[in-house]
Amino acid sequence: MRISAMSRKMCFGLFVLLALGSFTKDVSAQETLGTVSYAAPTGWSKTTKTNIVAFSKVDPATGKFCIITLYGTTPGTGKPASDFKREWANLVLKNMKADAEPKTESQVQNGWTATGGGSEVDTDGTKAFALLTVMSGGGRVVSVLGVFNDPGYMSQLAEFSDSINLGAATAAAPAEPPREPAVAAPAMNINALAKEFQDNEVRANQTWIGKRVRVIGVVNTVVIAKDGNVEVTFKTSITNYNMAKCFFSQSQSSGVARLTAHTEAIVEGTVKGLGGGFDNSKGFFLMESCVVP
Repeated sequence: MRISAMSRKMCFGLFVLLALGSFTKDVSAQETLGTVSYAAPTGWSKTTKTNIVAFSKVDPATGKFCIITLYGTTPGTGKPASDFKREWANLVLKNMKADAEPKTESQVQNGWTATGGGSEVDTDGTKAFALLTVMSGGGRVVSVLGVFNDPGYMSQLAEFSDSINLGAATAAAPAEPPREPAVAAPAMNINALAKEFQDNEVRANQTWIGKRVRVIGVVNTVVIAKDGNVEVTFKTSITNYNMAKCFFSQSQSSGVARLTAHTEAIVEGTVKGLGGGFDNSKGFFLMESCVVP
C-alpha cells in the first residue's frame, strides 16, 4: 500500500509531539529499558534483545501489521540532526529500502530534542511506512521506530509513545549496555508469502526459492517429527489454502520452546517452496533451516 502525503504529515506531527510530551509526563509505566520506562501495548507480541524491546501486531486475514521498537539509551553525537541521521542509517537503511534522507521535524522541551522523520519502505517485497523519532538530550539518545502498513495503527503507536518516560536530560550519560544488531523489521506476513506461490508458483519460485526471509504469523501446531526435528505450522488465511510449515533442527529446540499455538510468532528460514503434502503433493508452503530470532 502507499501512504498519502497527508498521512505522512499526520505521522510526523503526532509522533514528535507525543514524544515531547513523554519527557515530563508522569506515567506509571509497567516496564523499563535501562533508564527509560514505558507501558507495553496490550495483546502485542514482545521481542527483547540487549537494550532493545520490540512489539508486533499482525492481522493474518488482511496482512496488516505494525512493529514498534524502542531502542534504549546510547551516547549521542552532541547534535540532534546528526543523531537522527545516524539512527536512520543504522535502524532503517540497513534493514529495508527507504529514502536515504527523509524530511524531518524537530521540537525542543526541557533539555530534550525530538527529531522525527519517515518514509515509505520495502523489505523483500513488503511495502510499509517507517517512522523514526530520535530523542536527544544530555549527550544521550533514545529512539522509537514504528513500521506499519495501515494508518489504523497510528493510535496504538501514539499511545505507546505517550507512555514513554525519559527522565531528566542530564549532562552525563549513564552507563548502558551496547545494543545488539537492530531488530529486523518488518517481518513479512507468512500467509502473504505462501499466497504468492498459490497465485503463480513459477514466478514465486524464481523470486523466493533459496532466499533467507523473516516472517510473522499465528502458530497452529508445534510437533516433533519422526526424525527428531521440529515442525511448526502456521494458521492459514481465508484467501490462502496452502498452510505454511517451517522445519527446525533439534539444535533450535530452545527457541521453538518459546512458541505457543494460537499466538503470533516471528521466525526466520530459507524458502523451499510448495510440497510436503500427502503422497508428495504440494499441500504446504515450506521453509527450512528455521530459527526463532
